[in-house]
Amino acid sequence: MEIATLLNLGCFVLCFLFSQNGKASGNSQLPVATKVWWTSINFKTILEWEPKPSGYAYTVEFFGKKTDVQKSPRCIKIQTTECDLTSFLLNLTDSYTAHVISEPIETVDKTEEYPFTRSDKFTPYKDTKIGQPTFKIEENEAKDNIKLLIETPLSSIRGPNNTFLSIQEIFKKDLEYVTYYRKASSTGKKEAKSKINEIDVPVDRGESYCFTVNIVIPSRTDENQQSQESATHCSHSEKPFYEEYGIGVLVGLILAPVLLLVAIVMGVCCCRRKKNANKEENSPDGVPLKGV
Repeated sequence: MEIATLLNLGCFVLCFLFSQNGKASGNSQLPVATKVWWTSINFKTILEWEPKPSGYAYTVEFFGKKTDVQKSPRCIKIQTTECDLTSFLLNLTDSYTAHVISEPIETVDKTEEYPFTRSDKFTPYKDTKIGQPTFKIEENEAKDNIKLLIETPLSSIRGPNNTFLSIQEIFKKDLEYVTYYRKASSTGKKEAKSKINEIDVPVDRGESYCFTVNIVIPSRTDENQQSQESATHCSHSEKPFYEEYGIGVLVGLILAPVLLLVAIVMGVCCCRRKKNANKEENSPDGVPLKGV
């Protein structure tokens, strides 16, 4: 009696496992995406994966903690390896997960479950990268203070009037600006911060200063706090060039073309000497072609 019971139990377990395996994998003949990742900058968010399909297609579905399961109409039975979900991830603080589903190009049974690969979670407010800010330099009349007027990049999120919101409009008070600056003649950097998009920097009169600007979001994890760094811009200097950069730089600028010219002349002379030597070696009977 006990043996029969154990046999029946074993058969039940095996049948259950086989049925679950079939349900989870769906059509086991279809390859699945081996890698899925999010690429997002300024809230322009694209889901990407590998490999490119051959003989089958991909469908993307996504959902969040506060968002029901959805599919983008542009990402159903596609044969590419990316899906732009920017216009769907509008709850910027929601945490989203995506499934990249492998499907036959021609689906017969719509109720059949197909294999898929799950993405990592993605929260736009915390995870999108922030692009480069731009800025202008304004000097006061006394030439002892410089004001940086900073402009944040536009996002891919539209506001109530259907225009794109700036990064500043989205993050509001959860955003600050930092500039790293130095004298044009020096490598030592200083730092200044501001909660608004203007930074005042006291400077030495007549000196040229160079600046870069970053947007910082302190509420984020360390690796995602800073934006891409801006281009470097420098203020004008009232000093002569040699005073601004030093005699050493001036001498270097003068000597560099002279040394280059000497190197070219020496190279040409060496080539001619080698060419003449080859002519002598290749003359008839090994007699140098003198006087020719």
